[in-house]
Amino acid sequence: MSTKLNSVRIGLWASLSLVGLIAGAASCSSGAADSAGGGGEASTTTGDSVTTVATTSAKSTTGMGGAGGGPTGCSDSSDCVGNPDGEVCNTSNGECVICTEAEDTCPDGQYCVNEDCIVGCTDEADCPGDTVCDTNLHACVNCAMDPDCPAGSICVASTCIPGCSPSQSCQAGFTCCGSSCYDVSSDPDHCGTCPNDCEAPPNAGELCQNGVCAMGPCNNGWADCNGDAMDGCEHSTIEDGGCLCTPGATQSCYYGAPGTLGNGVCQAGTQVCNASGTSWGACNGQIMPSYEICANGIDEDCDGTADNAVDIDGDGWSYCNGDCNDGAALINPGAYEVLNNGVNDDCDAATSDTVAPTCASAQKLTGVTPSDLASAMELCQNTTANPPMPSKKWGVISSSYRLGSGAVPSAAQLANMQNYAGAVLTNYGTNNVPKKNNTFGAISTGRMRYTGQVDFVSPNGGTSFATPTACPATYLAAHGGSLPSSAGCNGACTSANTCNDSLSLRLDIRVPTNAQSLSYDFRFFSGEFPEYTCTTFNDFYLALVTSGHPGIPMDHNISFDSLGNPVSVNNGFFDACSPTGCYTCPLGTTALIGTGMEGNVGGGTNWLTTDAPIVPGETITLELMVFDVGDWSWDSLTLLDNFRWNLLPLPVGTHE
Repeated sequence: MSTKLNSVRIGLWASLSLVGLIAGAASCSSGAADSAGGGGEASTTTGDSVTTVATTSAKSTTGMGGAGGGPTGCSDSSDCVGNPDGEVCNTSNGECVICTEAEDTCPDGQYCVNEDCIVGCTDEADCPGDTVCDTNLHACVNCAMDPDCPAGSICVASTCIPGCSPSQSCQAGFTCCGSSCYDVSSDPDHCGTCPNDCEAPPNAGELCQNGVCAMGPCNNGWADCNGDAMDGCEHSTIEDGGCLCTPGATQSCYYGAPGTLGNGVCQAGTQVCNASGTSWGACNGQIMPSYEICANGIDEDCDGTADNAVDIDGDGWSYCNGDCNDGAALINPGAYEVLNNGVNDDCDAATSDTVAPTCASAQKLTGVTPSDLASAMELCQNTTANPPMPSKKWGVISSSYRLGSGAVPSAAQLANMQNYAGAVLTNYGTNNVPKKNNTFGAISTGRMRYTGQVDFVSPNGGTSFATPTACPATYLAAHGGSLPSSAGCNGACTSANTCNDSLSLRLDIRVPTNAQSLSYDFRFFSGEFPEYTCTTFNDFYLALVTSGHPGIPMDHNISFDSLGNPVSVNNGFFDACSPTGCYTCPLGTTALIGTGMEGNVGGGTNWLTTDAPIVPGETITLELMVFDVGDWSWDSLTLLDNFRWNLLPLPVGTHE
């Protein structure tokens, strides 16, 4: 080897050694980060060569078999193929893991929890003893929700701890105040109701007796010499000695709350001076306020009115008018029964906690009443406008057919609605079946029939009932006096302003006291596709809600697409069709089979869900309507199903 070549090799070795030292120092400074999960490189020198060895963290953020993981982590599961930490990419942090909620690759009988597959449960039958199945964790736990715990306990971190909630009552004899249980018959801070802090009379202790504030024992150094709770313990025994009185003398006494003496059963008692003349005896014969006994015509709490028990939880009902749990505001006769929560929400033992009622079970094509349509979509609990409190349940107060303007239809118009335009169906065509139970309601601007049924007429071409009417005034006013245009794939589609052959199902409903929103499902079809898309003749479906909730739109319509378009052939959800023009029709024509709209003579939406917020306990008006626009032909129709209440508030919106 020449000297020149040897010196070059020595120089190269020295340079690489220096690089190795620098890299080693950098490795030392970043070692903590590497051990915590990052990758790195270690450089070693052997003789004349340098070897670079890759190191990998315990949980890799780079793919081992895919292309694209890179040093910043995986971007999809193809980057994790062959990775020992798992072959699923958690795209939120770029780590390869066993599984994620979005990509559950666990075998049957196992569930993805914290990015790992565990053997878990699906219901209580999988759990031993008194444990229950937490379906979010797929684990057997002591409790998954409050009703899993004994009365007076709530579920926190799968453990029952003392407390209460709107869905969990206190143990017998106690009342829920906030999230804690108190004996309101004797607790001076929660006397009779929550909160009600008894105010101590002068120089005396506070006292709660039978849920009513009274005067407690005198403080040390004080005495009650006149038997009057109004001035408390007015006599200082330190300064003036004991109560001086004539032995055997008597005086009136009363220790009930101020303002109760002489009301109802409350009366004063009598005290007798002791033989030494130094103090008054017990107050005998007084009757102080106590809890109301229901329906006996007697004023036990001495507030001036008989049988008006205190509404402890403030929900509008007391134990005297039907509240089976006056310590939980969401439990009362006005609530709806929440299935499978183990709570008698509506205070009616006859209401099943596990099985929803079946409101309608058979097809009905003629003589169809508004109540029939409501029942077909699971609204079959009826009530009255002003019932007595024990009977003040949620439900449909009234149901009626109206024209789109809100006017009452004529006899001939009503007959068309009952016998043609409205129907209760168990299916529509071949592939449209109910979302809930056995039936759905259906309303049309023509004949609500499908191929093969008596009186069937294809929506494409349609039926004219020659029923002109004004459009809904509130809806028009919110849109400047005209029906709004729609922004479809064809651009802005203007509309005429005549609403013909309309059918409006109007329902006045008392909302349950525990409901904060409503939801229902619908599916819209129109025979106007494809000939009359984006024209002034496009029919409308509207769902108008009148409510006191500020989240309801000014036009009252709660069913629309993401651009605010009303439901029509131009709506963004119109996906069940044969591709034509700019309509891509991703759902194809399966839903049209047997409806009379096969062969590119109609189309529709998918099943959609509309949500809307409401005020618990209020009375709302719900108007579900269809109408022809600008003509009386080329009909449209809507299937209505699965109306339900929700415990949580939901914003107005429609989604698949």
